[in-house]
Order: sequence, then structure tokens, then C-alpha cells
Amino acid sequence: MLLAPFLAELVSGSTAPQAWLLPPVPLVFMAVYGVGALVIREFALRVRGGPATVLVLGLAFGVVNEGMAAHSLFNPGWPSLGVLGTYGRWEGVNWLWTEWIVPFHAVWSISFPIFVVGELWPGSRSTRFLSDRWLVGLAPVPVLVAVVTGEIFAGYPLSAADWLGMGVAVALIVLVAWRWGPRIGQWRLRSSWRPTPGVGVAAVAAFFVAGQIGTWQTPKLSPYPEVGFVCLLLLFVFLGLIAESFQGNPEGECTAFAGVLTGVAFFTLLSPISEFVLGRIALVPIDVSVWLALYVLYRRRCRELSLGLAGERSSPSG
Repeated sequence: MLLAPFLAELVSGSTAPQAWLLPPVPLVFMAVYGVGALVIREFALRVRGGPATVLVLGLAFGVVNEGMAAHSLFNPGWPSLGVLGTYGRWEGVNWLWTEWIVPFHAVWSISFPIFVVGELWPGSRSTRFLSDRWLVGLAPVPVLVAVVTGEIFAGYPLSAADWLGMGVAVALIVLVAWRWGPRIGQWRLRSSWRPTPGVGVAAVAAFFVAGQIGTWQTPKLSPYPEVGFVCLLLLFVFLGLIAESFQGNPEGECTAFAGVLTGVAFFTLLSPISEFVLGRIALVPIDVSVWLALYVLYRRRCRELSLGLAGERSSPSG
């Protein structure tokens, strides 16, 4: 409930630290990001879908957050768009921006917080935090809060077709996660491949650099937005497949954690710009502290996993 909005809006620099002093801000973020991550985690546990289901449902959250709340998927004047307000826009939708920001939320706002909570309390990974009744009751909360805040603050009216398209998209994504998430979760690149933290660092770095920086460079590389669209799609699929191939072994857990550290490091490196140019007061010490805390946890967990693996290999049954 706390970690998801903290990473998504504060560590990334999307919302200035000083804005968090206003009580409505953290409450709204918890209702959207926090409840969203909690509901997705609980759903994935019930269908036994694992990280694949979390990633797929994270796409639905991205549509809710950026489409229903911010209206940025449709608004050509959204502040972050720049050239993407015209390049890659078709039938009233900012398609290139959509293909970056929706998977971004799936990875950064949903998957990362759920993973970190699992590292903080490893014994609770398969524990349900909500009853079925609470899950059903909380599931609509992020959508309702997103719709209300969007209508009040977004400043860009949506058409009936926009709302219908988002509703259909979210419903289809949930259906895919429910019906095929567990099957996707069984996929592996190569059963004999031993993952290393360096692979996690490279995969996540490529995702964030190509998405957060490279997306805005695509007009210089090709007059056809479809080229950038396909590249971003392949990049997200590749990251998902890499993450899936690491499941079920200690090396893979350390690799995934190294990827999380890389994502936080990316925004930590950008934090001086956010603080000293954009006025995000105290963002640099916040991001540095978060990265150091996660690094300490990373070293501890990998050491524990390494000792456990060594014990298994030295046992008679191993």
C-alpha cells in the first residue's frame, strides 16, 4: 500500500516530495497505486500465475492510471509528451506514448513493489493478505478513484469511444491474465541457463533507457512511428521472458533483484535534474537513501540464498 506509490510517484520524481505533505496526495496515491498493487498480487496468488500474471495485470493498471486518471493516453498536450503528441498519434490516441507508459507502470509501479515486499518478508510470498470478500470489494477502488480524479483534475475531456476502448482493453487484459497467465508463467528460455545479476542489470537498463529516453528519439530515426512501436513491444516482451526464465532458483532471484536496483539507480541518476532543474526538493537524498537501503537488502538476501543453495548441494540428498 505504501511502497507502490512511494516508488511510482516519489522515487521516480513524477510528484515533488513537497506535494506529499498535502494529506489528499498520499491518500489518492495509496488508493490507486497501493490498492492496485495489492489487488494484483492477490489475484496472481489465486490463479497461481506468478510474475507473468503480475506483469500482464500491470498493463491493465497502466491503462487505468494513465488513461482514466491522467488522460495522457489521449491528451496531445500532456506535459511529458513533447513530440509524441503528434508523432505516433492516430485516431485520438497517443500510441507511442501509450506503448511506453503502460508497460512502464506494469514493471515499475506494480511488479517492482510486489517483488521488494517479497524480499523484505520472504515467508509471506505465498500468503494471502486479503480474504476473497475483501479482494472483490477493493478491486474497483483504483478504477473509481482514477475516474473521479481524472474528471476533476485531468483537464482533457474523453469521448465515449475513449471510455469504451479503455474498458474493453482492461477487460481483455484481465481475461488473458486469468486464463493464460499460469501457462505463460511456465515458460523458460533455457532450462540449463544459469542467470547472473549482470543479465538483470542489462535487461532492465535497456528497458528504461530505451523507453524513457529512446522513445523520444524515434522521430529522428524513422519517419514511421510503427518502427518505434514494434521495437518497444519487443523490448517489453523480451524483459518479461527474461524475468520468467529466472523463476524458481536462487540465482534468478538475485538477478531479478539486481534488475530492481538498476531501475532505482536509473531514477537516482536523474534525480539531480529533477531536484535542481524541476524543483523536486530533497529528491536526491531520498533516491540515494532508497537505493542504498535496497542494496543492503540485496546483499543480505543474496548471501542468504547462496548459503541455502550451498547447504542443499552439500546435503546427502543433494
